[in-house]
Amino acid sequence: MDVDTSFNGSLFTAAEAKLSWFEANVFPQLQNEYQSFHTTLCNLINLLEKKGLIQPDPYKNDKKISSITVPPDGPFLDNERSMVMGARLSEFESMLDYICNIHKFTIANTTMNQIKILLGINNYIQWSSVVPTSQKANTKALAEIASSIKMGSDKLAINMITDCITQSTKTINRINGILKEITDFQKELYKVDIRRKILISPQFQSDKITSAAASSTQIRKLFPILMGKVPYYPELVDEISEEEFGENKEKLRQILLEKFAIEEKKKEKKHTTINTKEMLFEAIKTFGALPPQLESAIGKIEENHEIILDEKRTFWEKIKELFRKAFGIQEKPFIYSLTITDQLTQAKRHEDVDYNEFHTDVSRRIRVYTAFAGRKSPGFMKLEAQEESVIYEYLAKQLSECHHILVLFTALNEFYKTSCQPENKTKMKSIQMELTAIKNTLVRTNQRKAEYNSVVEEQEQLKKLGISNV
Repeated sequence: MDVDTSFNGSLFTAAEAKLSWFEANVFPQLQNEYQSFHTTLCNLINLLEKKGLIQPDPYKNDKKISSITVPPDGPFLDNERSMVMGARLSEFESMLDYICNIHKFTIANTTMNQIKILLGINNYIQWSSVVPTSQKANTKALAEIASSIKMGSDKLAINMITDCITQSTKTINRINGILKEITDFQKELYKVDIRRKILISPQFQSDKITSAAASSTQIRKLFPILMGKVPYYPELVDEISEEEFGENKEKLRQILLEKFAIEEKKKEKKHTTINTKEMLFEAIKTFGALPPQLESAIGKIEENHEIILDEKRTFWEKIKELFRKAFGIQEKPFIYSLTITDQLTQAKRHEDVDYNEFHTDVSRRIRVYTAFAGRKSPGFMKLEAQEESVIYEYLAKQLSECHHILVLFTALNEFYKTSCQPENKTKMKSIQMELTAIKNTLVRTNQRKAEYNSVVEEQEQLKKLGISNV
């Protein structure tokens, strides 16, 4: 029997086309789903820390991640729950942040072994079954924490933790579905690779093949020579042999080509209504990822600010400060004269910032954006009652103001590096990680705002053309 080079040529072409389609469509979708999951987890951690149910990980910023691994999930004592879950959820969040912002989602980086690790991360907490009887330590602990919140009277917290668990369940189900799709595709690419390197190579003696079993035997012998360190999967090798030399090869080949077919979405004349108002809310919900990022940044800035104050305090200044605190007298303003660098033009300008006002503004935003994690919060429900134009203006205003806060954080970060006394340089804390996280969140918000603008503009164009039901 001879290898059908014509069929393999068609197969290789179809595989290349399908690979390009995956890179352009499936992997961006997978990354978006992980970003959504990361935002939900950040909201959950922020809620549990504020409630004092878990302890923030003091070593979070000292840990460096260089590859995707499943964080620890072994058993622990009940009296260690607050500390252990605080550390584990923190490490879990850092791993998701790495997946969202550092890991490159490509077919080469998403091997079958890598997918197994991602599935392990997805199952780190069994979101669809958060019950106290769970056999998984992390899931059981989270269920007990959730129960303690639901037994309380804080309705906002109850709604938030319920929403977080529900949203996580839905998102993880979607992610697992995408990973299943990628796994199936990886298996077919594995078979294509064997065809390229073994079946059409001179070493493969197709004229001596009398059956599918004989083909599998010969492939197994040539595999370590021609495939190197690639894992050997006998069931997939048998599939190749059946497709090339089996009795039902024509039917199997047709099925194989169908797997590589790209389903083009037909533009049906269905008048599907796009809920643009809901698109705005999806954009606003991304602000829910900011509270832990802003909280970490302002905490470090506060420590740096205290160092600068100590450098400027004289003995009498310290006495005056004690009196102000004792009698509740408002602190006098502390003005930073910051140098702002435009990222595009590199032009520099100066801006005076009242530190106390800045700190108050950031703290207020942390409270407001935390409420965005739950659609049933009073603030969100009040916003839902507004006209779409009002909601859009609110989104644009918040986005603009957050970009300005990011600029001020960046300038403060640079200021503290250069303006303190030499002996205090090592005490100053950098917020570079927080700046990157805040920037990534704002980029996602801006992308959703741009998607909304694009849809609205398209609808307006269609209306001008006299096309209704848009």
